[in-house]
Amino acid sequence: MGREVARLLIAFGSVIAVVGLTFLGMGLAYVDPRSFDITWGAALMIGGGVAAIVGVAMYRVTEEPPHPRSDR
Repeated sequence: MGREVARLLIAFGSVIAVVGLTFLGMGLAYVDPRSFDITWGAALMIGGGVAAIVGVAMYRVTEEPPHPRSDR
């Protein structure tokens, strides 16, 4: 169960961080920067990055049960 949650955190966290980068870029692209887009973009980037890092740490810590080997 823990590995699946870790994989979801990695997948969704990285996507959310990239969406935050897009929002930040759109907010800074205007002549008069839009503070709403900059604020939400930075928040999404930070939140997504933290979620991805937590997912990687969870994935590395959880152990997978050993698979039985066949000697064929």
